[in-house]
Amino acid sequence: MKWYLKQLLPMTYRTKCEMNGKKYFVVWKMWFGRCFKEEWIEIA
Repeated sequence: MKWYLKQLLPMTYRTKCEMNGKKYFVVWKMWFGRCFKEEWIEIA
């Protein structure tokens, strides 16, 4: 039930990842199981 309630609000998520040898900081919003407003910031 808690998961369903969280889906009603646009939540912001943040993470660090590495792709093709480059490091990124990623911020995105998820609403009703869909991602939008993704921002990929390359870490030097």
